[in-house]
Amino acid sequence: MPCTFMGARDAGGAVLLGAVVLSMTACGTGTDSPTGPSPTAQPPATTERDALVAQYNAAGGPDWTDTTNWLSSEPLGTWYGVEAENDRVTRLDLCGPDGNNLHGTIAPELGSLTAATDLRLSNNFLTGTIPSTLGNMTTLEILRLSNNQLSGPVPAELGSLTNLEELRLHQNRLTGKLPRTLMDLTNLKRLRIEDNGGLCAPADADFQEWLGSLDEFESDCGAPAQARADSHRRPAVAAAGPKHLLFGLVAVHGASYAPGGRLVAFAANPSPRQGAGATICPS
Repeated sequence: MPCTFMGARDAGGAVLLGAVVLSMTACGTGTDSPTGPSPTAQPPATTERDALVAQYNAAGGPDWTDTTNWLSSEPLGTWYGVEAENDRVTRLDLCGPDGNNLHGTIAPELGSLTAATDLRLSNNFLTGTIPSTLGNMTTLEILRLSNNQLSGPVPAELGSLTNLEELRLHQNRLTGKLPRTLMDLTNLKRLRIEDNGGLCAPADADFQEWLGSLDEFESDCGAPAQARADSHRRPAVAAAGPKHLLFGLVAVHGASYAPGGRLVAFAANPSPRQGAGATICPS
């Protein structure tokens, strides 16, 4: 029913303002919001939670071996494979000796886990490329992506991970030259790149010297000596001798190599088993 503004008039016929104002207050203008307090705004989901959900969706989460608390409202630190402090992810480990049956891709959103020091996705069935956004995880000390089916080049942005001590990329389908930005990883001690589709190490003296500064590599995610029957993991080969090993990362120590050759390490305390070596890129 429309409002009718009824105003009293004084002796001169003028409408009394107070009556009009009171009438408008009672009737409203037709565009006013309903009276009463506004509903309390719910805080948006945290970036950390969004990143984990994105990874779940990108890698076939419903078919994972263990999905305890994933996608639930429980604290992130109770989700399988997740460690967190103050609802910020500090570690994501979906690796283990037999992985967690991840089929799909690495979600670029994982790059927003900027408090994480440890990211392990090895021993799964991940495909696609390594997202360049992982270079935003500058607190990372360990990055393990080995024994998947990842393809394409190693992103140069990984050179921003200046706290990184361990990088495992072996047993994938990666191709191209290792980016020279990896030389900025001054804390890196372990690197594995062997058994890929065409990944190679630059042959220039500076890069070889940097490779020679790295420590040897020993194992991967506690994997058993024999790969499970349904895995595409390849068992490591036996060492060629007590101080002469074929590596993927490898300590080069000033030796020279012809293009297409393999990196050979001369280590003081060699591991008893190592994978096949990495190919030197042609000049």
